[in-house]
Amino acid sequence: MTKATHNLGIKVTCIFLVMIAGMTAFFSIVGILFAGESGIFSDQKKSYYDTPWCENTTYSYSDNVVRWYVDGAGSEEIAQFFSNGKTNFAFELYDYNGSLVTKSEKPEKIGLTTSYSFYYNEARDANGEYRYFDVPVAYTVVAYVADPLAAPDNYWLTYRLYSLTMSLGYWLFLIALVSLLVLAVSFIYLLCAAGHRGESEEIVLNVQDRIPLDVYLLLWSGTIALTTGIISGSAYYGDLDISRMLAVFFGFFILEALTLALLMTMSARLKKGGWWRNALLYYIVKFFWMVCKAILSTIGDAIHALPVTWKVAVGWLVISSIYLTSTYAAGIVMILNFVLLIVFCSIAAQWQKLSRAGKQLSAGNLEYKVDTRRMFRSFRQHGEDLNNISEGIAIALNQKMKSERLRTELITNVSHDIKTPLTSIINYVDLLKKEELTGQASAYIEVLDRQSRRLKKLTEDLVEASKASTGNIHCSLACTDIVELVQQAVGEYEEKLEAAQLEAIINAPENEIVYGLVDGNLMWRVLSNLLSNACKYSQPNTRVYLQVKQNADMVFITVKNVSRDQLNIDPDELMERFVRGDSSRSTEGSGLGLNIARSLVDLQKGKFTLSIDGDLFKAQVRFARASLPETHPQTIAGEAEN
Repeated sequence: MTKATHNLGIKVTCIFLVMIAGMTAFFSIVGILFAGESGIFSDQKKSYYDTPWCENTTYSYSDNVVRWYVDGAGSEEIAQFFSNGKTNFAFELYDYNGSLVTKSEKPEKIGLTTSYSFYYNEARDANGEYRYFDVPVAYTVVAYVADPLAAPDNYWLTYRLYSLTMSLGYWLFLIALVSLLVLAVSFIYLLCAAGHRGESEEIVLNVQDRIPLDVYLLLWSGTIALTTGIISGSAYYGDLDISRMLAVFFGFFILEALTLALLMTMSARLKKGGWWRNALLYYIVKFFWMVCKAILSTIGDAIHALPVTWKVAVGWLVISSIYLTSTYAAGIVMILNFVLLIVFCSIAAQWQKLSRAGKQLSAGNLEYKVDTRRMFRSFRQHGEDLNNISEGIAIALNQKMKSERLRTELITNVSHDIKTPLTSIINYVDLLKKEELTGQASAYIEVLDRQSRRLKKLTEDLVEASKASTGNIHCSLACTDIVELVQQAVGEYEEKLEAAQLEAIINAPENEIVYGLVDGNLMWRVLSNLLSNACKYSQPNTRVYLQVKQNADMVFITVKNVSRDQLNIDPDELMERFVRGDSSRSTEGSGLGLNIARSLVDLQKGKFTLSIDGDLFKAQVRFARASLPETHPQTIAGEAEN
């Protein structure tokens, strides 16, 4: 079903209602004003002859009599125009000397007698000759209005309007109120419905809406000014004949239609958005802006391309102008300065090329080459050295990447080759353990079982360390509850911690959830490595502290424990591969745990640090804080595990 704001029939109906209600409201309010002046709403109602309606018409007719006479019309002609039967108006015209110039036939019964004076500098005397006066002289018109009004003139028309107003009386207020209410409701609906068509919710512009806004406003303003002028001219002096009343009526109708059209098109343009783009002025300003931008960009590029040369040239010309004025051989000095200027500009340009090459190399652009042609010998040699440096760095980098790739492949392949026989050894050891062996054979089997499983763990750590260091691990960052993750890790290691005679203490904010942007699986492996490290190397009957805290941007996890052996090693060295805290290497660790933990933290865009204070070992992991649990996961560098 089509929505009300999309229904064409309702739109057309509301447009008619707006036009009709607007006209009715306007003329009702005008009627109320005239009725108030006529005393309709008071106890002393005026007759038609005492109202402004009659007075304005009488004044207009009197003014016409004087103007026609001054402009040269004949007395009989004027009197004939206002004769009985043609109009309800009669007059007597007196010149500036008080002499009767002309008059019309009086009606049998007079309803109003009044007089008006009109002043002119140029006037006609009784003989019809013109004279100019420095001080305006007065013509006097004694006007008479017939009773009853029988002739169909302006009196008859205004009397009908007066009678209509008298008959309506207080109903005019109700008509005005209802008209204003209908006007407001229909107008608001049209503003809401502007731009809507059919079943689509998209704003659709019509022909009017596609006209450039500034052109539309210009045409609208011109039409409004013309229509207002017509209405003002038609209502001048209140001479309300039929033609002028129709002109006022249709003029107001046009004003109302134009105002409604403007407001509806502005509503549709605002809903559509980008209304400023549909204007000629916008494209003109945009064009000039693009031209100015292109000019400024060209000037900027030119200055940027030759900054050193330009500075050298300007500086040299300034210096030359100083001593050129104080020398006698100005011509020779000028030629010499010009030659030196060319030489120094060339030196500046060559130096700029070398400087640009150095910046490119420092930014890592090893493909950049310096054009050493047309350079002085020293500069050319320096440029060739820079080119050779870039080539050497590129070769060394390629070799390093190749070596790293080969090493990773070697570790992966060797680990894979070791797994096959190692798995067989472990399986056969398990079978031997099920046999009832006695004496030294049972002890030998235990040693084989322990060492084979240690070798298996070392092989797995090698593969994991290789993948972690090369980023060959899938990492998906998501909003994670860090406190819950730490608690789960401690719970998993509860038995191992008890076997190592250690007590885990978790310090975390109370009544506050700490969210971090991490990969839950990778972070659990980091915590697992740290707790495993604590179980292997901590002093028995001590505590392992795990602290979680946060600030505005970061989350911190700190693991502290007391080492069983003396830690006489640098923290950075301790994170290298195959390095352990016990120099005797009597424990079963591979020396890869901390290195793997650091690589996994780096993959999560975090920071892994170690610090040693005597026998106190402290590892800290920091990473970005997530403010909301709805944070969408994002996958970063790394490939899926094979």
